[in-house]
Amino acid sequence: MPLSNSELLWSKIRLAEARLNSASNMFWSHPDLAGMLPAFLVQLHRVMQGGITLMRVARERSLTLAGDPVADIVTPYLEQHIVEEQDHDAWLLDDIGTLGISPRQVSDAAPLASVVSLLGAQYFWALNMHPVAVFGYLIVLEGKPPVAGQLEAIRKRTGLPSTAFRCLMEHADNDPHHIADLNRTLDRMPLTAEQQQYVALSAFHTIDSVASVFEELTALHAASPQSTLEAFVPAYG
Repeated sequence: MPLSNSELLWSKIRLAEARLNSASNMFWSHPDLAGMLPAFLVQLHRVMQGGITLMRVARERSLTLAGDPVADIVTPYLEQHIVEEQDHDAWLLDDIGTLGISPRQVSDAAPLASVVSLLGAQYFWALNMHPVAVFGYLIVLEGKPPVAGQLEAIRKRTGLPSTAFRCLMEHADNDPHHIADLNRTLDRMPLTAEQQQYVALSAFHTIDSVASVFEELTALHAASPQSTLEAFVPAYG
């Protein structure tokens, strides 16, 4: 029996995720994770905000593809997922605020180059190739949700307040349901070989870009341990 769309994609992801696993482990096991985590949360806020806009753009693009059987599945899925993810960036902003970082500082924060690359490529594929490409992005980001037990261990190790982890904890509970829905939706699509390639390219780029986010944050901290956050958040503290 041939592999389903999601099985085929996951087989490709597993072959490509070694760098992401290494970069992620390096970040989360860093001895000064407490000093790096606020910067990570600020960049994650950028990703969350940009991700909602990206899904809206992809949905609007799919609406223009009248009669396209794949776009006809992409559209309602994105409409539902936009509602599911709505306000999550506001939740994270509240969490960041408990670390003494104001909403203005977060909104003025410069995104890392890797964050711009992560999101920017998705706009290109959604607008110029096919909006189904965004499924590669979504599946990678939601495919390995945080585990509540691991987050609690990180909280204890860093000594940061539990309020800084509320949004991450919420995703630990919800993302497994989201990834199952993503897989089911992808498997319903009559993807062409070209569309399968777009989804895979999107997934590969997402893997590479997220790895780069962890690597950039770690490198910034190594260069100046006392100012990782100040590198892109104005007047922090």
